[in-house]
Amino acid sequence: MDRRLSVDLLKILLAVMVVGIHANPVKPLGHDAVLLTGQGLYRLSVPTFFVINGYFLHPVTLAGGTGRYVRRLLWLWVLWTALYLPGWWGLFDSPVWGQAVQTMLIGWWHLWYLPALAMAAAMAALVRGWTLRAQLALMAVTFGLGLGLVYGSALGIVVRPAWFVADSAAMWRNGVLMGFPFLMAGWLIRQTDFGTGWSTGTVATLAGVGILGVLIETLALDRLFPRGVSHDMMLSLALACPALLLLALRFARQSRNRNLGTYANGIYFLHVAFVILCIRTTDLPRPPIYAIAVFGSVLAIWGLIRTGLARRLL
Repeated sequence: MDRRLSVDLLKILLAVMVVGIHANPVKPLGHDAVLLTGQGLYRLSVPTFFVINGYFLHPVTLAGGTGRYVRRLLWLWVLWTALYLPGWWGLFDSPVWGQAVQTMLIGWWHLWYLPALAMAAAMAALVRGWTLRAQLALMAVTFGLGLGLVYGSALGIVVRPAWFVADSAAMWRNGVLMGFPFLMAGWLIRQTDFGTGWSTGTVATLAGVGILGVLIETLALDRLFPRGVSHDMMLSLALACPALLLLALRFARQSRNRNLGTYANGIYFLHVAFVILCIRTTDLPRPPIYAIAVFGSVLAIWGLIRTGLARRLL
């Protein structure tokens, strides 16, 4: 199996950035620092994960393994939702039970990624026989709808239906509007060998332009549309995220084992437990909470690997 060291290292970096979204270590530096990191740079993480998953899903689907892949994701979703039950059980005490039900169905905090990835993978399998033009068209439509909801919400044109959606971000942060277009970007990179003939400098430049675009668009959303919308979907991410994968793919060195990938997955799944515990039981500022979440997750993953539980949980 193609397990490139550079891709595994990218995944670890992305997982650490996800921790930064939930426990931003630069919070003491003020609004703009949090804006450019937690609502800006760190937002590269989740869509890039979708792109990476799409790249590696392509051969799985061609081999007829999509069903097994989706079932595994749904099992992990149920398992981790149960493990995190103490964290979100209090929602059932709310007079608005719909929020608890939606949380359970959509995924609590970071767990939304699992059903979203499962849905995106299933959609990719359904369109595998389409022409490239049709696949690109569906990607553009789904991404455009998600982006339209973000900017429409920021302008006050789109209003969250409270009876249907507990969190506005769930309108676009899902498997159809966010997961599918980014996953298909990775899928099509694998299918068409897109960018393989480009120089490393060209790919690095595209990634740099995309990242700069993320920062500029983040500032624009804050200064021109200050309505507090989530920055999960931005136009610049459509360039930055695939470019990051293309850059990582420029390096052919293989990982010797799967542990780096396991650590990336583990940091993603486990860090919220440390963040919630620290926020609810201590008065620690965000920098030490961030450090505890990262290093606590790494230590827990080491234990899971040693006991053999990592294969079941991660």
